[in-house]
Amino acid sequence: MAISVNHKIAQETLEKAWGLTENVNIQPSNEMRSGIEKIMLAQDVTFKYILITGFLAKSVEPKINCRALQTGSALKESYDARSLCHGVIVGFEKRKGNLFGLSNEPFVNKPARHPEHDKNNPQLRNKQLSGILHDILELANSSSKEKVSAGLVHILRVGKKKAATEKIAIIPQRVNLHQIIEFTEKFLVKAEGGARLVAIWASYLQLINEQSKIGVYSPNQADRFAKTTGDVEVFHKGLLISSCECKHRPLNIDDVQHGIRKAIEHGIPEYIFVCASGIANGQENEINKIIKSNSSSLDLSIIDIWKEWSIFVKTLNPKRRAYFGDSVVKVLRDIRKFDSANEAAELWGALVS
Repeated sequence: MAISVNHKIAQETLEKAWGLTENVNIQPSNEMRSGIEKIMLAQDVTFKYILITGFLAKSVEPKINCRALQTGSALKESYDARSLCHGVIVGFEKRKGNLFGLSNEPFVNKPARHPEHDKNNPQLRNKQLSGILHDILELANSSSKEKVSAGLVHILRVGKKKAATEKIAIIPQRVNLHQIIEFTEKFLVKAEGGARLVAIWASYLQLINEQSKIGVYSPNQADRFAKTTGDVEVFHKGLLISSCECKHRPLNIDDVQHGIRKAIEHGIPEYIFVCASGIANGQENEINKIIKSNSSSLDLSIIDIWKEWSIFVKTLNPKRRAYFGDSVVKVLRDIRKFDSANEAAELWGALVS
């Protein structure tokens, strides 16, 4: 039988638990604390939202099976976890800081799109962490309301501590060309799956296109969900006028053909490929032919960040350049690359302070 969770009471419960995070006397059992910390300190964001939602639901309605995610679950005493998370936890986190990953819709991700969380689910890739989450939710199911409440406080405590470690990029009065170039060169030594190049290019576009809206997406997100046309999109007055694909690895023929198809399908007049490792060996002539054959209907460009970056940086005035580091950090946080965001903030501060 499905149980309804009162969102107003859930909000009050969450705020009360938040107010108790500094009380070191409120602690869950060692087993519960160990499981909570393993999940909260891991990279898998969705598991964190399943954890906090389950404990919050259990704190409000003790009869609930906090392993349930949907009312259609075969588990007795199921509930609508997505509604509770999106209706209460997402807004709460936005007010408090990056506690779990700052996702706008955490339950649309695959680990949360099941009737219940089950460590034996073959679709869950991280078997070890999935098992830990399963066991900690079952432990909550068999624990007293007081112990579950202590667990909820500890989840928030760990998230609060993690959020406090976020680095902020300073905004100096003046940044020169050499400083931005040096920052870019040092920051792009690591790829982070292409996210760092995306952040560099998106930040440039945000600063140079003050009247436009820049959409930024985690690398490969466009292909996964087929809702976007590239890693970075430029909108002017609601119209998509340009799309960019950023490749830290060598650009290949498939990348170019895929980008062109996206541009044609969506009627985009311009498509840009931004590269940090050049063009794949032996494919330059064929790629140039493909671009030339489509040049009459579509503006196509390949930008080598190492060869052309200094030219682009020159188009930023001193005021815009001062905000570059801050922009890179914010983009990385938006696409949930928090470690890279902290590294960017530290590197930027070291170069411009």
